[in-house]
Amino acid sequence: MEKDELTIKKYLLKLGFQPNLKGYRFLAILLENAKNGDRVIPLKYYGYVELSKRFGVSTASIEKDIQNAISSAWLRGNVDVLYKEFGETLDEEKGKPTNKQFLLTALERLYN
Repeated sequence: MEKDELTIKKYLLKLGFQPNLKGYRFLAILLENAKNGDRVIPLKYYGYVELSKRFGVSTASIEKDIQNAISSAWLRGNVDVLYKEFGETLDEEKGKPTNKQFLLTALERLYN
């Protein structure tokens, strides 16, 4: 396992993500792709499309799996850690970040 891949997976686990969820795997890949300089934003035109081709599922399925993984982390994860990392990016109505907000904030935290 490469250093970046291990760093990303440790970070997601620290936040409370469950590795058995598809969205966890998709997020890890998106973060690694972005770190490697691949274009992933806008997600609907780049990130989801790449994953869709790679795994043979619809872009809507990928988007939903990532939303599910984020929701699960927000329900089961350490609230203090999550708010420390993402407090300013939370959607006020939903109480958790959008997929794009999560991805951008995670990249900033991991690599800046």
